[in-house]
Amino acid sequence: MPVRGAIGLVRRSRNRLLHIGRRVATRLGRRCRSANAARLSVILPSYARPRNIDLILSAALACDFVSEIIVSNNDPAVPLERMIHVRDPRIRLVQQPRRTPASVRFDLSRTAAEPWVLAIDDDVFPSSRQIRELFERLLASPHAVHGYGGETWGDPPAEATYRVVKRPRGAVPVDTLMWAFAYTHDHVETYFDMLSQLGIDNAELKSSEDVPLSFAGRGPAIIHGVGRLCRCPSESEPSIATWKRPGFFEHRLDLVARCRAIQAARGDAG
Repeated sequence: MPVRGAIGLVRRSRNRLLHIGRRVATRLGRRCRSANAARLSVILPSYARPRNIDLILSAALACDFVSEIIVSNNDPAVPLERMIHVRDPRIRLVQQPRRTPASVRFDLSRTAAEPWVLAIDDDVFPSSRQIRELFERLLASPHAVHGYGGETWGDPPAEATYRVVKRPRGAVPVDTLMWAFAYTHDHVETYFDMLSQLGIDNAELKSSEDVPLSFAGRGPAIIHGVGRLCRCPSESEPSIATWKRPGFFEHRLDLVARCRAIQAARGDAG
């Protein structure tokens, strides 16, 4: 078996065991608690990996500080409700009328019950402890947008200086975030203001919607070392992974440069 195939098999087996363990923990009522009185809204967009949603949900539901979880079924051809086996009144399933890009999560963020929001991609599986860690980082520094992993692009941004930061030690500033995004209602409004300045409609932003969000805070986005983050083997499959599409990095690079200029003009880049 090729090395890549073996790695995929190991990841799938690990994720299956992770899923079983989380479902058992959910049924037993095990909870991850926070000493803070604040509550968190979680948003999960589902498009190409609907079977992953149950696994992500099981971690979010184990957090007693999560007050709601908005699940967006971005592909109406997929019967997502049949693939969700965990049950909890905090789950709200939104069926999109047509195939919808992941940027819809920011429309949904405007309807979130809490001022603190966590959006999670459907190809990563943070633990309840990692969710709590990111939430508490956001509470401690609400001026910034926070995440688990990110990218740096150099100054001026260029593909030659592009670097991925996956497992940082401590808190590390980055240009753009990946995988999961912790932000506030104020960041969401800044995000839409930036789109207006960019001349982009949110519904038409097919990829890299995380770029304007990453520049919606005061100062750089910040990623945190929270241990190994489990990811789906499909994260690099050309038929599924958005970043494998032609022109992805050229579009992303252009957005980074334009968003960086807008943030600097606001006077809060430092």
